[in-house]
Amino acid sequence: INTFISLLKNTTICHDKITVGDSHSLGSCFNLTSSTNSCCMLFNMIEEGKMTISWDLKTLGVIFSISTVSLYVYYCLYQRTSARLVYGDSRSMLDPVRRRLAEQIEDIVKLCPELSNPKYIPTFWAANQWANLVLFMVKEQFDNYFRANIFSREILTMPDGGTVSIDFSDDTNLCTTAPVVMFLHTVTGSSRDTSHFVRYATSRGWRGCVFNRRGHGEISLTSPSFNCMGDASDTKAQVDFVTAKFPSASYLAMVGISAGSGLVLNYLGKEGENTPIQAACSLCPAYDITQAFTQLAELYPVVDRHLLSSVKNHFLTKNRQILSSKSQAALDRCYQAKTTHEFLTAHYSFAGCDSADDYFAANNPTEWVEGIVRPFMLVNSEDDMVCLPKNIQEDMVKAIGGALLLRTRKGSHIAFNEGVLGTGSYLARITMDFLEAARISENIFKS
Repeated sequence: INTFISLLKNTTICHDKITVGDSHSLGSCFNLTSSTNSCCMLFNMIEEGKMTISWDLKTLGVIFSISTVSLYVYYCLYQRTSARLVYGDSRSMLDPVRRRLAEQIEDIVKLCPELSNPKYIPTFWAANQWANLVLFMVKEQFDNYFRANIFSREILTMPDGGTVSIDFSDDTNLCTTAPVVMFLHTVTGSSRDTSHFVRYATSRGWRGCVFNRRGHGEISLTSPSFNCMGDASDTKAQVDFVTAKFPSASYLAMVGISAGSGLVLNYLGKEGENTPIQAACSLCPAYDITQAFTQLAELYPVVDRHLLSSVKNHFLTKNRQILSSKSQAALDRCYQAKTTHEFLTAHYSFAGCDSADDYFAANNPTEWVEGIVRPFMLVNSEDDMVCLPKNIQEDMVKAIGGALLLRTRKGSHIAFNEGVLGTGSYLARITMDFLEAARISENIFKS
């Protein structure tokens, strides 16, 4: 820096030359009369430690223009990316349990600077909902094929013969009392697609694991049973296994992503006070699944077709034989579905229900959210094309002490890329910030 400042002090501009340092040295100037076809910068060390730099003016103009536009876009994004928090006022809570949960949420917000002043600034060149999502998908593919994601797997067999698994991260460097966070993946995902969350949690000193549902994690169905939204009783068995494996863990948390966001709410609501989970996050939830996807085919037909094709291939095509052994009519009904909502409605038999109404009664998060007695955060984006913003239920959040909703203007669906190069994940960062604040809040309360 000092050398650069010294050169600037001795810099003079004359016609077509910028002379740097000793003007008597032939190599101490920028030659601005070089060919306009030259687009390179040459650094050649010459006598007395001087340097010759040749740079085309057109190149300088292009770089200046790109930089100016980039800074302007970033400034616009910064001005428009303030997020909004929604939660209930503890003073309005009549039930003492709800009041205490609401107070804990207020404490968490105070303890967490990122929540006290929430702001998500997307990667400026991928701020659009589609660009944000595409960048996220590219990062996922890079993660799957070029990163060494090391997991150890435990396989659990359910009472009906179904199979689920738990993938544990390679975190032998953590102590036995390290807090544990359990991740519930997307509708067709697995630990492969959730590894960046686990890595980030490990970097924050948390032990991470992923709950693979039936038919996920490269394990085919071993019984004619699956649930697009996940089964809360299977999740309970996985939680019990983790608590037995890490009895000295100082804190237990759960994070649901996309389809997993509904499962975490169902599980917590059904278990109530019986769950060992102490805090949770629901990332990009759909809220009332009886209505959540009814307009998806109309508003975003490409997204709906992609989702429908993915679930058919993942659940039906790979498991056609075992599913047909239970009900060929139910299998045909699923294959005939023309939208994601129709598929969700049609697969009730394979989820162990007698009708679509029974399925929604057992698996709709809005039916169980009032039973949750742990602090939890929901994150939704206004430009989410899967879990539409019109489905967000702020009134429900305000009425339930212990719920915190973070609404951002940008983020797309579970993308939330951040940083100049888009390598960061705001969703992973704000999730761990919330869980850390919840852990501190509980420790303060206990002390």
